[in-house]
Amino acid sequence: MAKTLSVQTSEHWIEIQREFPNELASIGIRKKILKGEVVFGERDPYDGFFEIVSGIFKVYSLSQEGKEAILKVFYPGELIASHPIFQPNEPCFYPAFCEALKEGELIYYPKREFTSFLFENTKALYLFSAVTIQHLNYFRKKLVENLYLSVKDRILNFLKECGASQKFITLPISKNQLASLIGTTPESVSRAFRSLLDECILEEKDSSYRILKENHPKQIHEFPALKQ
Repeated sequence: MAKTLSVQTSEHWIEIQREFPNELASIGIRKKILKGEVVFGERDPYDGFFEIVSGIFKVYSLSQEGKEAILKVFYPGELIASHPIFQPNEPCFYPAFCEALKEGELIYYPKREFTSFLFENTKALYLFSAVTIQHLNYFRKKLVENLYLSVKDRILNFLKECGASQKFITLPISKNQLASLIGTTPESVSRAFRSLLDECILEEKDSSYRILKENHPKQIHEFPALKQ
């Protein structure tokens, strides 16, 4: 059965899958994950990354007081914890927690076997390096968005990542968690949702949302201080 891919799925990872299907099949280990199950913890020894086949997952950090800060929500087709695979120092650790928001299935790629595959296949090494760069650039882009974009535009960008441009989606996290993710307050998120609905930019149906018309927030290249 064909996988439903996230809008965030890397085209470089898709190319690796297309060109090296047998190698990936021999390395990957499928794992069923229950809702609420922790896939890995912050500071757990790093031993590989994961591809999402189905389900929804959050990656988050916890403060010393136990307050949760969601860093990203991941969807089918995306990779979780791919970038530490190139960390040369040992021991290496997972930089955050990962937990299932929705029951699903992961493919686990052990670090040792996958790095051996990369070193034996120069093209795969090049493509996977591009995958990790995309991942890091995503977080840089989100940092810039949280600094410069309005709360409404940040919410719209999040909904687009969830697929709300194509269909009604249910928020995978609470609005309080969304506020943490986009760097604002729950009150600001509530006001922004009301405004988006009043302006007919969003449509709500049975607690689900769909984007009716595109907003056009500033792009990163429009901020001169960040052209580097």
